[in-house]
Amino acid sequence: MSGRSSKIAKHASEMTDEKIAQVAARLRILGEPMRLKILRAICQEEKNVQEIVQEVGAGQANVSKHLALMLESGIVERRKEGLNCYYRLEDENVFEICQLAVKSVERTLSGRLRRLRVKARA
Repeated sequence: MSGRSSKIAKHASEMTDEKIAQVAARLRILGEPMRLKILRAICQEEKNVQEIVQEVGAGQANVSKHLALMLESGIVERRKEGLNCYYRLEDENVFEICQLAVKSVERTLSGRLRRLRVKARA
């Protein structure tokens, strides 16, 4: 078994059923494009709901619903000031997860493109 394979096997063996359920729940939350847009909007600084609504181009009720889910899961944090609620990114690891997904998609697409080019030459 190669070093990479043994590392993957080690990580897989550490994935208890409880951890698998937690990872699946986190990925379900991150699997919604609007939530990723909201996270992108607040990744550098906290913003109130209206600022987020304007940046992502969605309705206030929709944005609030997504923020509530991400707050409950610990991805974002909320601060109240008077009548305004300000949100900021709490779990910066979500962007590392997204970057890994981007790399995976790019690698898959690159492989497909290479295979298509080989077929085209044949």
